[in-house]
Amino acid sequence: MDGVRRATLCSRNAHKARELEQLLPGWAIEPLDVEEWPDELGETYYENARAKADFGRQVGDSEQWMLGEDSGLEVAALAGGPGLHSARYETEGAPAIAKLLRELDGVSDRRARYVTELVALSPEGDETRGSGILEGRIGDGPRGDEGFGYDPVFVPDGEERSVAELGNDWKSRHSHRARAAKALLVALGLALLAGCGADNNTMGVILDSFYAKTPKGHAFAARFPHKPGSLPCTLASKNGPLRASCAVDVSLVKHDRAVITLTEAWNHGALAHTWFFFVHRDGRIDSVVEEGAPAPHR
Repeated sequence: MDGVRRATLCSRNAHKARELEQLLPGWAIEPLDVEEWPDELGETYYENARAKADFGRQVGDSEQWMLGEDSGLEVAALAGGPGLHSARYETEGAPAIAKLLRELDGVSDRRARYVTELVALSPEGDETRGSGILEGRIGDGPRGDEGFGYDPVFVPDGEERSVAELGNDWKSRHSHRARAAKALLVALGLALLAGCGADNNTMGVILDSFYAKTPKGHAFAARFPHKPGSLPCTLASKNGPLRASCAVDVSLVKHDRAVITLTEAWNHGALAHTWFFFVHRDGRIDSVVEEGAPAPHR
């Protein structure tokens, strides 16, 4: 294996495929190449995203992960519209922006938000979800030349420039799709933690991606046990395999932040090592704190 998770984005939108590939380290993502697509009949972003992933599983490569994505622009003055119908509101780009500005002509309430839902289906059919929201307002006219969709008229809260002016580098850190991608990585990381590790190199890539921003977390990911659901676990050691018991707990410390506690105990509990990962619900990692004896070296 080359350590890359190969996935198909169940969408004809190549912009989204490129953006998600940048947002999901260790993933190689290509759009689904089909001519006929089913109608979007879901009543929520999740239902639409899941339906797209299911469709991809039916017609796409059975050995690849399938990514279903649904997103929309919700404008307060339009009763949350275009919302689920954003893709069918008007032709993407200048025509859709022009229609939106016409409907908001003379309207003082410009509040709006971007919403994204991501659904990932493994080759075995396991589902992982991630959602992201970016609050903001609709500007008086299009500004900027980066991004796509409604980015030229969407001004995020706390900013004076549109997303298209802020640029793709800003989007990679703060956009609704970036937040959904981070949440997806968190969900995948938590699933692996709950399963006591991973059974192949690709799973290791996900943990590496999840903790990449923290050197301690990155080192931890590289040596995490390899057998899902197995207790005790097998740890890598310079002196050969080492048997250990692993325990994980996730607790909410504030309404928007959680702490993941992972403890490894080896030599029948004589030694132990604990990591505390302080994680926001949208996937941002505040810090990684270690306690206990040093873990065995690889």
